[in-house]
Amino acid sequence: MSPPYMDAHFQPSTLLLAWALGMYALFLQGTVVRCVRRNDRDAGLGWWLGGALCVGTGFWAQALLNLVALQLPIRVGFVAPVVLAAWMPAVVISAAAIWMQTRTNFPLRLRLIGGVLIAMGLCLLTFIHASAIMFQPSVSWDVGRLAGAVLLTLTGCLLGSLVLRRSLVAEPPWWRRGLLVLGISALFNAGQVCMVWAMQVPAGAVCLSVEHLAGEGLVMVLFGAVMMLLIMGHLSMKLDARAQRRQQALVDSLKEAQDALNAAAQHDPLTGLLNRTGFERMLHQGFDAPSFPGVGPLCVMRLHVDGVRTLTETYGHAHGDQLMQHVARRLQGAMREGDVLAHAESDEFLLLTRGLSDEHELAQLAQRLSAAVHAPCLIEGHELTVSASIGIARYPESFNARLLLTHASDAMLTARKAGGGVYCFHRSGEDQVGVDQVALQRDLRHAIARDELSLHFQPKLRAGSGELSGVEALLRWQHPVRGQVSPATFIPVAERFGLIGELGLWVLDAACRQMRLWHEAGVDVPVAVNLSAHQLRQPDLEQRVREVLLRHRVPPAMLILEITESVAMDDIEASMRVFDLLDDIGVKLSIDDFGTGYSSLSYLRRLPARQLKIDRSFIADLESSADAQAIVEAVVRLAHALGLKVVGEGVETLEQAAILTHLKCDELQGYLYARPMPAQALLVWLGQRGAVVTMPQTPDDGAEEASEVLADGEVLTTWSELGMAPLLRPVRR
Repeated sequence: MSPPYMDAHFQPSTLLLAWALGMYALFLQGTVVRCVRRNDRDAGLGWWLGGALCVGTGFWAQALLNLVALQLPIRVGFVAPVVLAAWMPAVVISAAAIWMQTRTNFPLRLRLIGGVLIAMGLCLLTFIHASAIMFQPSVSWDVGRLAGAVLLTLTGCLLGSLVLRRSLVAEPPWWRRGLLVLGISALFNAGQVCMVWAMQVPAGAVCLSVEHLAGEGLVMVLFGAVMMLLIMGHLSMKLDARAQRRQQALVDSLKEAQDALNAAAQHDPLTGLLNRTGFERMLHQGFDAPSFPGVGPLCVMRLHVDGVRTLTETYGHAHGDQLMQHVARRLQGAMREGDVLAHAESDEFLLLTRGLSDEHELAQLAQRLSAAVHAPCLIEGHELTVSASIGIARYPESFNARLLLTHASDAMLTARKAGGGVYCFHRSGEDQVGVDQVALQRDLRHAIARDELSLHFQPKLRAGSGELSGVEALLRWQHPVRGQVSPATFIPVAERFGLIGELGLWVLDAACRQMRLWHEAGVDVPVAVNLSAHQLRQPDLEQRVREVLLRHRVPPAMLILEITESVAMDDIEASMRVFDLLDDIGVKLSIDDFGTGYSSLSYLRRLPARQLKIDRSFIADLESSADAQAIVEAVVRLAHALGLKVVGEGVETLEQAAILTHLKCDELQGYLYARPMPAQALLVWLGQRGAVVTMPQTPDDGAEEASEVLADGEVLTTWSELGMAPLLRPVRR
């Protein structure tokens, strides 16, 4: 029995030409997408329409050639209007595919739907071409082969969309692109061939369109014409890409030139650092950035190199320029990583630093910068030495970029007025008090050399026996014009102008020297010395304490170092490291003003302290406040549980002393017993209480003051009223 359908086969050469045409069209589609994306809106629209025309024509010709490749026992022809009608859907499908691929933010769901619609459109394209062949009776279609054709085409569309999207992000090499296009176009071509194969022509059917488009020349004419169109489109896009590259190269060159000009405008040609314009721009950008509130503490330092202009006038501008280059390199070596340095003017620098919230850390940085500037420079055989006046302004006290720069400049000018060679912090309202502070610090800098500083000592007594347990050393300044200057006045000035470290070392040395003199007079008196926050942060504090003890031959146990609670707890880890080093020396450590800070009991337990001093604010309220008594009692119990002695300072009345003694406070200190007095006066005071003391041969300046203190009847009758034992059990030699 003869088959109901005609036998059909495909002409391999025609199929190969169709595949080549489709592969080139698909390759060209990727080029079109890139061309559209790299052009502006108007040019991109033109390339989109022109590219859709070329690519769509390629797909239209591929589908037609696959149908022409089908060989039947009879001659067939194609109705020209129907064939031409298939061209417009092919262009529309290509335009839709190109448009979808140029959308970077196209949702995945819509992308999948678009891929399915494009696949169905390509299948429809083959069906329209098949409709151009008029058979009598009409053809039928194999459903299974149609399903396979749709599946192959759909797979090709989805895979092509994914590959093209990834290639737009990172373009693969040409050989890899070729392999991908080869595989995807094979899927498309196989889908079209499968659909043509699904067309079944009944046996004995007659082609009514045999006189229309037909013949062997149709394949070559169609392939040649379309291939020429694709090549022309490809060449046009290549020329556009070349023009785009040249234009981009020109834009990049102009941008590099502009960046170079901007960099030159914002950098100092002498040192290579930022200039003032660049520094201010960077600072303003930092404040304008949305993330600025989270960047932490911010500080601007303005550094004036003192004496550069004089050296320039003496040795010439060349020497001055070389000196500033040396200074710039040294400052870069002294600053921290991440800090920004700028050469603002001929003899000034600006420094921006982040992350330093503690004033004492900033003071250490300023000292390091000052030391770097002050080191001698050897320039063409001349040893040149300069100093630095540094002004410091901090955020958020100076809450914007303009104020930071202004306040740093004001503080720097104040440092220069102070004589130079110092740093100065900006303080609110400094315009009103600046002149007086400048004069005061200038005198304070010379007070040590002029022998204007001295130590006064206030006794500390054992609560149970009344014996002397030690004294606290307090700094005093006798100004030749101002008279006695209160520590509350000159200590803030010393902190602001960087003199507190030098004063602290002087106090430590003077206290140890006095202990040696007392020892030689037959009395061993432990002395407590206050350590400032600045001293606690000095990296060589341990070494300096060792040196001063060795120099004056003082046993370490005779020295008590007092650190206020707030300072100790400000940076607890750093404080613990310093405390451990000092404890290894053998000196005793005391926590001063306890109760005014925010101590953590876990940290307090780990600190190697020997003593707590209850702040005087609690002592003052003992007689009238049950809360104050409860707090003091709790502190005493806590300290004793931790093995610490407790000192109550600021004791002024008998009732306060009685309460503290009842609460088992170990030591008492205050005006009730004695005011701070000079060293010689202290020996006289001790002698009046039954201590045998060998007086030095040379009278001390404090002898007269000692007589005045001892003449105070209230002080003399205190011990009989309290019923305490003699004050001192001296060590006689």
